[in-house]
Amino acid sequence: MTAPRWTYARRASQVVCLLGFLWLFVQTEYRGVDDLPYPVGLLFRLDPLAALADALASGPFGWGLLWPALLVLLLTAVFGRFFCGWVCPLGATLDGLGRLLGRGRRAFSPGWRRVKYYLLFALSAAALGGVQLLGLFDPLAIFLRSLALSLYPAYNFGVNRAFDVLYAVDLPVITPAAQSLFPWWRDHLMAFHQPVFALSLFTLLVFLGVVLLEKLEHRFWCKHLCPLGALLGLCARHALLQRTPKTLCADCQKCDALCRSGAVRADGHRRSECLLCMDCTGFCPEERVVFRLRPPQRGAPGIDLERRGVVTALACGALAAPVVRIAPAQERTNPYLIRPPGAVAEAEFLERCVRCGECMKVCIGGALHPAFLEAGPVGLWTPLLVARVGYCEYNCTLCGQVCPTGAIKRLALEPKRRTVIGRAVFDKDRCLPFAKGVECLVCEEHCPTGEKAIVFEEKDVIVDGVTRRLKLPKVVDRLCIGCGICETKCPLEGASAIRVISEGESRRERTGLPAGPYG
Repeated sequence: MTAPRWTYARRASQVVCLLGFLWLFVQTEYRGVDDLPYPVGLLFRLDPLAALADALASGPFGWGLLWPALLVLLLTAVFGRFFCGWVCPLGATLDGLGRLLGRGRRAFSPGWRRVKYYLLFALSAAALGGVQLLGLFDPLAIFLRSLALSLYPAYNFGVNRAFDVLYAVDLPVITPAAQSLFPWWRDHLMAFHQPVFALSLFTLLVFLGVVLLEKLEHRFWCKHLCPLGALLGLCARHALLQRTPKTLCADCQKCDALCRSGAVRADGHRRSECLLCMDCTGFCPEERVVFRLRPPQRGAPGIDLERRGVVTALACGALAAPVVRIAPAQERTNPYLIRPPGAVAEAEFLERCVRCGECMKVCIGGALHPAFLEAGPVGLWTPLLVARVGYCEYNCTLCGQVCPTGAIKRLALEPKRRTVIGRAVFDKDRCLPFAKGVECLVCEEHCPTGEKAIVFEEKDVIVDGVTRRLKLPKVVDRLCIGCGICETKCPLEGASAIRVISEGESRRERTGLPAGPYG
């Protein structure tokens, strides 16, 4: 029988693609050199939804990065939704975890499958108006974001604790083996430093929500909610790879009950819904089911959409865009909205960023964190520099290397060192020399610029009725790039006495605002 061959081939493909994706993910890490040979962003070059977001964003389409996604669409027009059944890492995860957790037996109405199409239309209409939310629902972004912000940090923490325990118990054979293994494991399979992110729990809950939908129905997310599946379904409408027989056999009809995507129905085989798992070749006791390449024929069932639903979805997306855009610009109202070096202008940045979280994963200084409402409601999960937690490493260009859509441009080292992402300002009510009359040199010592952006002025200051000669720190605006190390290293507890604000950032010249000294 051919059924096991196709089933095992599909499962092997899912496992290989998932392991390859995880290998790329782990390798996208600082390993002592600033150049990454295999950024996980390579996967997003295959992502048609990321290509759609980029195409709908302002500015030119990133052909150099995203041409493989167009190839996926072309192959989908020939073979159908092979990506969903054979490649997608989230789909493979749902298949695997669904077997472990158990799957729901409830059969939802076929009308539920329209939801993913309506969602795609609404998100596309909003993106045309300048509000890009496709990244929030992109299955590849969901999977990578969950890995980067939640699962990988938890794994890194757990492995560190496990080795700590093995080191402490001092067991014969086991402890020496752990001591020999840990350096290799640390250098190849762990993060450069322990990742910590503010939205890690929230991100994990969203991922678990997608997984637990399996308890309702097998591949509930893929069948009813995935906008990438909807986009591929539109392209697969007239796919050349077709199933025979097209309809249910009168003496069996097992396909109707067992098809994981509900693509085989009484009125025919719906290629737009078929995940190309080919399990139906094994359902048939007579081995009647085969898949062959043939020209598309008339009369095949189409995508069951209601005109009213399509119009409503487009109207909702079109209405959301102007409502969001008339709100006050966050880059003007929030002085602590600081983006990574190489980020394009804020409006374009929000349109291009797919919220994958990869730039945050590779940040050596631990400076980049997911935004919640700091960039407005449409800025959820976009990268934000939080200088009190970490700083932008002066000699690092990794974030621009991993960005899959060009929201963060790749910069060479010297231009990156000159890129202004903000400027430091002192809070003289908290800074020790100004507020307490206590000398402190920490911020100047850590300032990384060639010519120090923080200098001292010696002045006579009266402290408790006694005149003292103190060094008072001062920021040289033309030299400060806003890396944030001074804020990170400030020895005060709580809020730092020196804060980085977005004033003078280089990218503002794109919006007509004053550029930085190097802009």
